[in-house]
Amino acid sequence: MGITFKKRIQTTKILNPADSFKETILTVETRWDPLIKRTVRVLDLPIIKFPPWAMEDMLEKGGSGVCPFCPQALEKVTPQFTVDFIPGGRLRLGEVCIFPNRIPFDRHCAVVVFTKQHYVPLIDFSEEILFNAFSAACVFLRRVVEKDPAVRFFSINWNYLPMSGGSIIHPHLQILAGEFPTDYQGAVIQGCRRYQKRWGQVYWDDLIETERNFGERYIAALGQTVWLASYAPLGVTDIMSVFRGRTSLLDLPDQDLRDFVQGLVRVFGYFQEFNHNSFNLGLYSGDLKGDDSFWVNARMVTRRLLPPVGASDVSYFEKIHRESLDYRTPERLCEEVRGFF
Repeated sequence: MGITFKKRIQTTKILNPADSFKETILTVETRWDPLIKRTVRVLDLPIIKFPPWAMEDMLEKGGSGVCPFCPQALEKVTPQFTVDFIPGGRLRLGEVCIFPNRIPFDRHCAVVVFTKQHYVPLIDFSEEILFNAFSAACVFLRRVVEKDPAVRFFSINWNYLPMSGGSIIHPHLQILAGEFPTDYQGAVIQGCRRYQKRWGQVYWDDLIETERNFGERYIAALGQTVWLASYAPLGVTDIMSVFRGRTSLLDLPDQDLRDFVQGLVRVFGYFQEFNHNSFNLGLYSGDLKGDDSFWVNARMVTRRLLPPVGASDVSYFEKIHRESLDYRTPERLCEEVRGFF
């Protein structure tokens, strides 16, 4: 087994004005992702929870004009697929509606509108609402692969509310499918292949077993899904879910998706309690023409504007240095989240 959790702690001294300029030791922790070796910084600050966000102001600013995803506008202003690809132009499952994205982030890029309701608070996302959206997304991906044999890589993604980069409040997923992976997705796929070649094991299986034995970041298992606090977080409050033995989103049975959305509802309960109002989520599939070294997994990080001036939580660290920050340790995050499972 080749799982190693590497970290280094650096310290510095300041004369602290908050404590009569007494000498204070400050620490910062650098961690290496156990698979792709990407470095991150972890600060264990004495923050229990952020203050509540003024959601009414955000909704008022984001609600001006007609929402293109609401029922009265969707049919008129959203694009349609060609008839040979999706008969009728849009794919529907109950209230879920899938149509092409106007912005081509990938060879195939689609929008999945969850429901007719314009704004859904985190606590109101039921398992059924979530299951229908993710299930419909997988149906769409199977259609893509059936029609376009060149497609090898795909993912399902979610920006929830404007703090996460979402330009429309109405809840929706974005599907990417094409010939090339994103940078992170490609790095993980290659890392899994290297790990299996060197150790003869699936990285995810070893990671789950190691984390369960350590007990510091292992949150829970729901069916085939395992929930972890990521050792090297991609941002604030990085929670990971791994689908045991599933290499592709195309292979997920309904029960796996139900286990996954059950976990999401519990995570949303934690978010609500700790005033995490916004997040990014990525659900990654392996190389369709690849091997069994990759297991489907999801990562989600919370997003918010930082007090007191409403600054972005993304700074030069993420954008210029490609290194993320978290304000508290994944071990503390795990303790906080476990109670909701």
